[in-house]
Amino acid sequence: MALIENQAIEVIPTLLVGDNSFDADAIPFCTLCIEVDERRIRFCIVRDEKMECIWLEDYNFDVVLSQEEVFDRLKKIFTGHLLWSSNHWKNVRIAINSHAFSLIPSLIFEKDSAPSYLEFALGHPVNDDERVLYHELPLVHANNVFSIPKVWYNWMVTHFESSDLSFYHLTSPLIIGALVSHAEHQEIKVVSVFLEKGYFTLVVTESEQLILCNRFKFSQPQELAYIILFALNELNFSPEEMKVLCYGEVSPLSDNYVELGRFFSNIQIGTGPTTLRYSTHCGDIPGHRYFGLFNTYLVSS
Repeated sequence: MALIENQAIEVIPTLLVGDNSFDADAIPFCTLCIEVDERRIRFCIVRDEKMECIWLEDYNFDVVLSQEEVFDRLKKIFTGHLLWSSNHWKNVRIAINSHAFSLIPSLIFEKDSAPSYLEFALGHPVNDDERVLYHELPLVHANNVFSIPKVWYNWMVTHFESSDLSFYHLTSPLIIGALVSHAEHQEIKVVSVFLEKGYFTLVVTESEQLILCNRFKFSQPQELAYIILFALNELNFSPEEMKVLCYGEVSPLSDNYVELGRFFSNIQIGTGPTTLRYSTHCGDIPGHRYFGLFNTYLVSS
């Protein structure tokens, strides 16, 4: 079965792994997870019955794209792909990776004030071409408020009208994954660092409770280490008592990892969530790189 019609698509995946026996008849029994930002579009398929990841595609772009350019590539991928073009998935869960988000305690959250919360976090009004969304994170007793380009939102809602559709900010699956890591690693205090080009998301947790979640810009490994050490000092945590797990664009030989290793003796590259199963075709995927995408499935599971 030809899953991709080359003449109809101009965007080539950086990584594509999956079970070729998977066909459209199985789509109503599966969840499609999507991660979108200005540098990448990622997809994975999870077979709900077994909570098993059976397919993954990664479209990584060399440059920062505009909202319109991302949307153009998104449409081309879906138009040319026999799997993604279906609108009959059991669930579709979409994680938006952006700078615009704010975690608001559930006790004080008012849905009508969602735009105001986000404006306060951003320091300026939300653009007219953005739609403000929110969803609850019961594990941390908070609502995550974020925005998504209206053109993306409208197209996705229309395209997946027959599926149970959920939108998240990427920090939500990162938080869920960080909380679960306490049990996986038998640690009390954990620093989870999700690295991207020029940015990182820092999640600090203690005894399966969220202490801090924020996104920072950085340019040098020394700056990365300084920001994390400063944040821990403000929280009265010492580097010696923390377990540090690194995810995203990182390897044991990368400058960022080596620099962090100077200050944290208990550091390692993280793995994909152990709550999920992975088919033999997906078994060699670097789980730390797709930590956010995989945990997008687990936010509501």
